[in-house]
Amino acid sequence: RAQAHSVDRAWNFRDAPPFGTTPRPARAMGRKSGAPLILSAVAVATCGAAAAEELGQIRGRVSIPQKFSQDLPAGLGLSATKVVVDGGEHTVLPTSDGYFAVDGIGPGPHYLQVVHPRLIFDPVRVEASEVSPTGSGMKMTAYIADLEHGRGSKLKYPLGLAPTGLFNYLEKREEFNILSVFKSPMALMGLFSFGAMFLLPKLQPMLEEEKKLRAEQLEKDRIQQEGGTAAAAIREKAQKDSGRQQ
Repeated sequence: RAQAHSVDRAWNFRDAPPFGTTPRPARAMGRKSGAPLILSAVAVATCGAAAAEELGQIRGRVSIPQKFSQDLPAGLGLSATKVVVDGGEHTVLPTSDGYFAVDGIGPGPHYLQVVHPRLIFDPVRVEASEVSPTGSGMKMTAYIADLEHGRGSKLKYPLGLAPTGLFNYLEKREEFNILSVFKSPMALMGLFSFGAMFLLPKLQPMLEEEKKLRAEQLEKDRIQQEGGTAAAAIREKAQKDSGRQQ
């Protein structure tokens, strides 16, 4: 037994790896366990590529006409523009020429906005639909977004987007116009008061003269009335006297 034990010990020490090294079976096990991980990564990448092929892309160009760019401060041109899809789910910046492409667009309607600190862009409704089961990519149809009806007028694709107005954060000062003074109620009341002050003194003599003429006419009427009464009394007396003499 002692001899057999010594032989086993001799064999074990002879076949053992050097001190500080990893046994061969462990390295072989490591290589075998790494293969499934590599295969899994390849499968995930393949599935991701296939899923990416099923998604679409929204393409277009943002342009700023001269009538808007001349009113913009320096540094607020296309470099300040941002294209946002579905409220921020996809966000891209256009190139220096204004071209943009938004990847990862799934089938269905999407809401596209061009965001700028000074310019106003109409929102766009983009409807992505699969061409065919065997076809590649998606068909994009664009409309002006209408919050009430959903669809507005149809747009060409790839998109060509331009601003429709400017944000006015400060109210523009009105220019002075002399006619605007007469539109104010207070100004009209003041003019009427001043007119009355100048016209009333001139109307006073006319009123006095008219009053005097009226008084004279009344006096004449009274005299005529008294004269008629006296003549009637004289005639009546004359008739009485003639009756007595008879």
